[in-house]
Amino acid sequence: MPFAEFQCIVFVKKAIFERFSMFRPCIICLCLTLLSCLLPAQKPANYQTLYDSAVKYESSDWDLAYVYAKMAFEADDHAALPYQRTISLNNILGNYYEKKNMLDSAFSICKRSLQLAKANKDVSLTAYSLNNMASIYSLAGNNEASIDMYKKALKMLVELKDVRQIANTTFNLSIPFSNLDMHDSAMFYTDLAFENYKRINDYSGLASCFNSYGSDEDRKGNYMEAIRYYELEIANFRLANEPASLIVPYQNMADSYLKAGKFKECSYYLTLATRLATSLGSNTDLYELYYIYSDYYQAMRDYKQANEYLKKHYEGKATMTSNELKMELADQKSQFDRENSETLLRIKQLEAETNLRSKQTVLWVLLLSCVFFGVVIVLYINRYRLKQKSFEKLNEYKNQLLTQKDRIESAQKEIIDSINYAKRIQSAIMADEKDILKYFPDSFLLYKPKHIVAGDFYFFEVTADHVFYAAADCTGHGVPGALVSVVCANALTRCVKEFGLVDPGQILDRTRDLVLETFRKSGKEVKDGMDISLCCFPIASLQDKQPYVSVSWAGAYNSLWIVSPPGRGEDAALKELKADKQPIGYSEQPAPFTSQHLLLNRGTTLYLFTDGYADQFGGENLPGSKAGGKKFKYRQLQQKLLVMQEKSMQKQKQELEHCFTEWKGSLDQVDDVLVLGFRL
Repeated sequence: MPFAEFQCIVFVKKAIFERFSMFRPCIICLCLTLLSCLLPAQKPANYQTLYDSAVKYESSDWDLAYVYAKMAFEADDHAALPYQRTISLNNILGNYYEKKNMLDSAFSICKRSLQLAKANKDVSLTAYSLNNMASIYSLAGNNEASIDMYKKALKMLVELKDVRQIANTTFNLSIPFSNLDMHDSAMFYTDLAFENYKRINDYSGLASCFNSYGSDEDRKGNYMEAIRYYELEIANFRLANEPASLIVPYQNMADSYLKAGKFKECSYYLTLATRLATSLGSNTDLYELYYIYSDYYQAMRDYKQANEYLKKHYEGKATMTSNELKMELADQKSQFDRENSETLLRIKQLEAETNLRSKQTVLWVLLLSCVFFGVVIVLYINRYRLKQKSFEKLNEYKNQLLTQKDRIESAQKEIIDSINYAKRIQSAIMADEKDILKYFPDSFLLYKPKHIVAGDFYFFEVTADHVFYAAADCTGHGVPGALVSVVCANALTRCVKEFGLVDPGQILDRTRDLVLETFRKSGKEVKDGMDISLCCFPIASLQDKQPYVSVSWAGAYNSLWIVSPPGRGEDAALKELKADKQPIGYSEQPAPFTSQHLLLNRGTTLYLFTDGYADQFGGENLPGSKAGGKKFKYRQLQQKLLVMQEKSMQKQKQELEHCFTEWKGSLDQVDDVLVLGFRL
């Protein structure tokens, strides 16, 4: 078929499925099959033509690009073309499946591309395929695996010095970090991507970065600033000639205007996004827009419309799986129809090429042709019925899997809900950071539990005359450690509030007695306990204008670091107060804890901490490190703190968090992390 006629078929197809966008792929295949049967038998479009058309529509019409890619794979001459184009077509199919939320199909396509790139030893396309697989991991919620795969791809691209792909990969890395609420790391990689996109004038990439900046401002509540970034995103997508990508910024602007209380502007951008998503047949975007419509009508107090759109949102999500099965069935039926058409054409060609010399010969040929055609029809009908039965079995098996999945998710949700409630209980024993800032304005609190609840906790209490501040590490982590932390925190509170103790050593002595008394009630020998570093400050000393501040301190295994402010021409110096080497708990030879009383210059910085930060394994990408990583260690932590002394405490916290994340890399967090820093 000449390509002009082929394009005519395609535009007829577009007019039809813009009306029925949900079934666009099925309608495309059926229309092309019917029209190809009606038109004269001519040579079909070759692989090269179909490939060029698929690439042409990749950024503007996902459904149309998908159809061209599928037809390119079915062309007779596709096997002779380079593997690079096969991978490019696989990427178009994978993007389409992602938009339809068919992640299993998308992952399978990407895996085939990765194997093809590795087989041809193509490092660039191997990294490209790893990027696509990491994106699917992120969409499926496995952000840790996504980060690991992006970093593998980035390492390859750095060696190739491929600036464009380095920019794409660093931007993609920001997405799973954002999903994990690690926003500083997300913005770090977004900034790297932005600089690389500027170097190569990649408007599409710059638009994606502006989207991230807008989302970050929206998260902080700066809605008008977020809208400014979204407008820059729209401008860059238009410069890149990617109209299909405008759905996301339209949707984001509608959401930000809604949060800012500007309902007229919200309605305008909702309409733009809905029209574009409908024309492109992007069901995933439509279902997300229904959710914003629900919030919009709720804000307008039209609760009936709000409920209708919320119902559409959840019904759309639920039908994604059933739509996937319908698509597979439509593909099978289209394949059957094409094979049947090919058989009919083959028979007609045989009839045209045969020179019939007599009426009897003609009758015999027609008779044999009819018999052959009947046999083919019977065979295909039988085959179709077998396929229907296999689909029914597949559907039954899939329903069983979905039922089991629902049960597992329900049980997992109950467990996580219970642990989250336990976190609320544990949080209740710890002071709000705002209360700490009243007495230590220049301070930070770095608290990263390994699991949802933790064995580490910070203790902050204020009496009429004194302020108590401590970092504590109870035996274990997770739920067991959290239970021990409640017992130990309660004992510390009683010592301060009920018994009125102010000497840190006496507080630790009395706390040990209370903890042991609690554990003895079980009738069994329990050796769980707590390591702690405890400071006590007179309120008068903190609030007067004397050059010195009085502080008392005692510790059980956990030390206190004191960093004096830099003097004239001298660097800051760190002094360590050693703790008693016995825990708050069972000990074979218990001894009274030692209190130390100090007068410190104002401007002095104190650090209380547990062992989680220093014991973290990582650094496996550093020169000379082992495959399993190594501990961060206290010496390196001391050096890090000394280097940061001229910075504010909040800046110190941000650098400690970033350093911890980079050091840990893809390794698991080994323990709860707690570091308290405050400047007098």
